[in-house]
Amino acid sequence: MTVAPDAEQRREAMVEDWWASYAEGEDALMVAKRNVEVERLNATARELLRSEGRLGSGEIEVGGASFAAGDQVITRVNERAADIYNRERWQVAEVDPERGRVVLEGIDQPRRVEVGPDYLGRTALNGDAPALQHAYAVTTYCAQGTTVDRAFVMADPSMDKQEFYVATSRSREETRLYATPEIQAERTEYAPTRSERGAISHIAEAAERDRGQTAAHDAALRAELAKLPTEQLAKRSVELGVSASAEGGQEAAYDHQVRAVEERREQYASAIAHREKVEGLGWRERRQKLPHATENERLYGERLAEERAKLEPMRQPTSEARLEHQVAEQLLATRQAQSLTALGVDPPPYIVKELGERPSDPAKGRAWDSGANAIEDYRRGHGIEDKRSAIGHEPKGNAERWAWKTASRRLEEAQRSLRLERQLARTRQLVRSAARGIGIEL
Repeated sequence: MTVAPDAEQRREAMVEDWWASYAEGEDALMVAKRNVEVERLNATARELLRSEGRLGSGEIEVGGASFAAGDQVITRVNERAADIYNRERWQVAEVDPERGRVVLEGIDQPRRVEVGPDYLGRTALNGDAPALQHAYAVTTYCAQGTTVDRAFVMADPSMDKQEFYVATSRSREETRLYATPEIQAERTEYAPTRSERGAISHIAEAAERDRGQTAAHDAALRAELAKLPTEQLAKRSVELGVSASAEGGQEAAYDHQVRAVEERREQYASAIAHREKVEGLGWRERRQKLPHATENERLYGERLAEERAKLEPMRQPTSEARLEHQVAEQLLATRQAQSLTALGVDPPPYIVKELGERPSDPAKGRAWDSGANAIEDYRRGHGIEDKRSAIGHEPKGNAERWAWKTASRRLEEAQRSLRLERQLARTRQLVRSAARGIGIEL
């Protein structure tokens, strides 16, 4: 375990050790509880890869972040027709900025997919997560289900038993912990600390866990949700999505305030160091500079106290709704895959009317699957039972109309792809016929 004197040196130590493993070709991953820490770790890691020439020159922007060939990413939006799911890790193989397309090579599962603007423009959890995120570091929540060669874990004193267990059980070979002492440098009159604990003690508190209870809880949750009919499970997933989004918002607000406290703490520590340096000067310089240094120390101490006062009443965010939402989504994905297989074998008339029979060609089949998924998702989520119409008439309510238009757009995209393929096939046939007419066999 590495105990660093402050948060910045802890991040530096994590990235340095991660890079030593990653550069050797090992499957290495950094894990932290808070999004703010994950963002900083990813930014530092990506700068390192760029300086080592491991990233391509062409870049595409998704959710405010840049991605290039060579980047390691995580998908956050499910696209069942393309076999893409939330929290899967990928390597960016190719980037086409002009067409807005990215080719991904699976890390967790060996497969290759291409995604375009339609996928990359989508978000998860009501806009809280873009379709792609960097994945040199991930949150404890996103690390669930991932297994790597080596894991580098930022030990956070606020981690609970389940989070600590998830974070420390991701590696096949080695897990390293990184912590800072929970003894703050600021003076108590400005920013009284809640407690003064060493790094070992606060990690030990989080590590007091019952693994059997954690596993049993997960199994019980999955079993409970699995009992629900698909329609009820889909409704429950929507409800959980709202709660999960609220959790994400709370976490963002909490992380923002933690960052504000950390910045003020660093400023205050610098002010203390400067004042101590001035006190070591000769008496003339000390008399000239010490009042200003002391005043700066007082001001930064007060500002730190203000930020800590804002943080004090804030509830630490949980991930319960997000975890339950993820289980519901996984169950729905499994059921939809089974349903899609059945649809391809014996599609109902309303699907055949819109898309025809499922083509045997893989590319056409994926387009057909996307359209069929759009139809079934909408019908299941909105109680459509009309066997003659795929998604019914446009509803009147704003939310319902938005969902209907989204389903219509997905269906039209599939139809365009299928018509394009059919048109190309007809064109090729016409060319062959014309060639035969003049004695040329193509």
